[in-house]
Amino acid sequence: MNVAMQQLISLARRFPVIVGSIVAVILLGGANYYLRDRQRLLALHHEEVRRNGEAMLLSLTTHPRIIAQLTTVKEALELIDRNLIVESDLAENLGYFYQIETLSRVRLSQLSQLSSQASPEGNPYKAVPFSLRVAGSYAQIVGLLRELETGPRLLRVKACNLNRPDPKATTLTMDLTVELLGSK
Repeated sequence: MNVAMQQLISLARRFPVIVGSIVAVILLGGANYYLRDRQRLLALHHEEVRRNGEAMLLSLTTHPRIIAQLTTVKEALELIDRNLIVESDLAENLGYFYQIETLSRVRLSQLSQLSSQASPEGNPYKAVPFSLRVAGSYAQIVGLLRELETGPRLLRVKACNLNRPDPKATTLTMDLTVELLGSK
């Protein structure tokens, strides 16, 4: 054995408590380093799990509201799909306007379905335009517009022209261009 090792052994025999304490400090320091690193990793993991839990709790508390909104959207889509027109079914399309003519008590002097523009690719709906001319009192024409607005078909008024052909008469005429929502 070399000299340094022999001196270390003789020192350990003379002061066993001090040497034992130094060895214990070295071993416990190594264990402390390992455990502190492990505790840091566990704290990071715990924080991530806590954030995920809070997000899940938020999702669970808003779940009934989301389901209610989804149900409302599905009902709206079903309503829209039930009330779509078919462009090729001219008799039913024009019949819709004649029913509104009866309800509002106006006289429909001109009604025609115009050719529709091609809708963008991927769009399941298309706008089907109609041109109509009605005659009646102001209240009757407003009634016609209200019936169109509140009726089951979804439509957009593209152009409206209201005039009085005879200044002395109470009858008004209205030229109207509307687009009804239809299926492709």
